[in-house]
Amino acid sequence: MRWLRGGLVYETGPQTFRRLDLAIDGERIVAVAEPDGSPSDEETVDATGLYLLPGLIDCHVHLGMRAEDADPSAVASRPDATIGRDMAEAAERTLRSGVTAVREVGGWNYLEMALRAEIERGSLPGPRLFLSGRLLSVPTGAVVYYPGMYEVATGPDQVREAARAQLVRGADQIKVMATGAMLSPQDEDAGEAQFTLEELQAVVEEATAAGKPVAAHAHAAAGIHNAVRAGVSSIEHGTFADEAALELMNSRGTFLVPTLCATTSMLRDATVRDAMPEHLRARLTENQGVHQDAVRRAHRMGVRIAMGTDAGTPGNDHGANADEVVAMVEEAGLTPQQSIRAATAGAALLLRREADLGSLAQGRFADIIGCLGDPTKDIAQITRVVFVMKGGRVLRDDR
Repeated sequence: MRWLRGGLVYETGPQTFRRLDLAIDGERIVAVAEPDGSPSDEETVDATGLYLLPGLIDCHVHLGMRAEDADPSAVASRPDATIGRDMAEAAERTLRSGVTAVREVGGWNYLEMALRAEIERGSLPGPRLFLSGRLLSVPTGAVVYYPGMYEVATGPDQVREAARAQLVRGADQIKVMATGAMLSPQDEDAGEAQFTLEELQAVVEEATAAGKPVAAHAHAAAGIHNAVRAGVSSIEHGTFADEAALELMNSRGTFLVPTLCATTSMLRDATVRDAMPEHLRARLTENQGVHQDAVRRAHRMGVRIAMGTDAGTPGNDHGANADEVVAMVEEAGLTPQQSIRAATAGAALLLRREADLGSLAQGRFADIIGCLGDPTKDIAQITRVVFVMKGGRVLRDDR
């Protein structure tokens, strides 16, 4: 057993920092104790000067996509071997930034499954990966952009079979396209529903039978209604959510994963922004305010929110994931404490892993990050992580 001593530990209940010592045995925290100052022969990591938090959890990433690609369809021209290397590099950058777990909601030809195995063996550095395999979609032009990411199916029987195929591959959740996408060919409309209620219900039934949740990409209000009524666990994006959709989400306990920084990051990166296909830049820019308003309303109504970035989209770097924690405060009105919860304990609930992740408590994995400033007073501190521990192993200490 060893100790992490001298730091200010974030307590999830009161959402404040308190000087506490953490005892770690193997991968897990085995005790949280008041510091007593007594000498000890046990191994100690000095955390003096650090504000310690649970490792962040990003519930929406695409490890196979590169943020430097102004046209996201560029991924389709790269061979799988290259995409596999891109995934490994993205995973390492993500972990070093303080994100110790991610939900990958659209991989590439199951390369992410092999990456997960390497990370779990300790052969490669990376966060804990919760994988979807291929996302399920109706026939759409977006398949041309993302042929290794999409599994096309129509009708309840086909979508059941497609969902089952992802589960057989080792999927932790199923991802469905309840509406069109923003980052897609010009003839696709993000404001239109795609899968029907019956098709979505078939996916949820198949996933539920395997004990797995379903994440629904949904911009359009009609698609959000269908997905929530079908029983999905989360709505990804939620751009055009209306009052009725948000009320339904709140009543069902459906999470919203906002991905605000997909637009914020793109607009901040002038090189990427100016090089983007015009129709993609226009879609994101013209709908940014609508999206922000939907997330603000969701928050005010009490809809549960979990952090997700859409990392890998143009300008949206792997390793800059904590920008979303800032965006939820600055663009959607969450307090720093509420945003931290969305990126830790709230995200762990969505993953159904609250017994393992999301808080610095006895029995949880020792996934711990440290900042030199207090993010409850200055949320930007969450983007300046200097200490990263995953599973009791220190991976970064820049003090």
